[in-house]
Amino acid sequence: KPFCCSIKPGGLDPFVLMAAVPQFSRMFASALRPVARQPLLAARSSLPCAAAGDWGRGAAGAPRALTSRSLSPLMLSPRAMQRYSGRLLENIDLIVCDMAGTTVQEGGLVYKVLQQSMTNRGLEVSDHDMEPWHGAKKEAVIEHFARKSGTPDEEIDDLITRISEDFISAIDEAYFDEAATIGPIESGLFGYFTALRQSGIKIALDTGYPANIQRGLVQRLKLDEVVDAYISSYEVPEGRPFPYMVHRLMERLGVESVKRVAKVGDSVRDIEEGVNAGCGLVVGVLSGADKAEALFAAGADVVAEYVTDLPLPRNRARAAGMRLPDLS
Repeated sequence: KPFCCSIKPGGLDPFVLMAAVPQFSRMFASALRPVARQPLLAARSSLPCAAAGDWGRGAAGAPRALTSRSLSPLMLSPRAMQRYSGRLLENIDLIVCDMAGTTVQEGGLVYKVLQQSMTNRGLEVSDHDMEPWHGAKKEAVIEHFARKSGTPDEEIDDLITRISEDFISAIDEAYFDEAATIGPIESGLFGYFTALRQSGIKIALDTGYPANIQRGLVQRLKLDEVVDAYISSYEVPEGRPFPYMVHRLMERLGVESVKRVAKVGDSVRDIEEGVNAGCGLVVGVLSGADKAEALFAAGADVVAEYVTDLPLPRNRARAAGMRLPDLS
């Protein structure tokens, strides 16, 4: 039976749900010990969660207290649980990461600016209305709300053009103004990407941004120094959840098997993109738009707080004669 325990190391108060099954305990105790760094995230009630170090029942069957060192930040779906051995990225050749909310911290500006651009043109759009559209191509979002607001068919294309122009102008100012506070999603992102590339894994970015916005953002944050390629949904026939960006990146970077590709993102559409592309690993992160329950429901194998919580492929690096840094 699963059991619960609360811990408060360093002021943290994560809630842990685990399966008290001996074989899982032994497997995860050995497999995840090197990975632990962040507080464990809450998993849905039906999902066993992996924790490293000593875990199990204490005296008189009471839940044993855990320390922050003994926790993994990963939550696993049943499919990933069956095959997980602490080496999530060992057989991955390419990681495709979303930008806003996954690798770039911009406080949800892209959604706020798009919502305001539509509102300014007379469309009725609430915060709640925007939630299902996280990660979607902007023109598709505008068309949806234009039709919902009763815009005549013959006026929709012109309205999409005008709102798109407003959006690009506003997001350009928000992102590239001298006072803009956007940056990497987490302070260790550059070191983490560097370590992944040293191990032989290629890093790519995909996004729903227009290509010029993506390029400017990559250059401003110097992400081009730590990634191998990036692509905008405007460079393919359809954006997420269609798989075209992932497949185009594979083509550019010479990756043969989609089973050796991992897709990482913070929105349901990111997860659907990875599933539709046939990626061998699909990872949701909680640093942006959507919650764990929604990410798992969309098909995520793993949900972590940040992309940097995924364990480095140390066995792979060791086989290549390299020693990866300790980023904990």
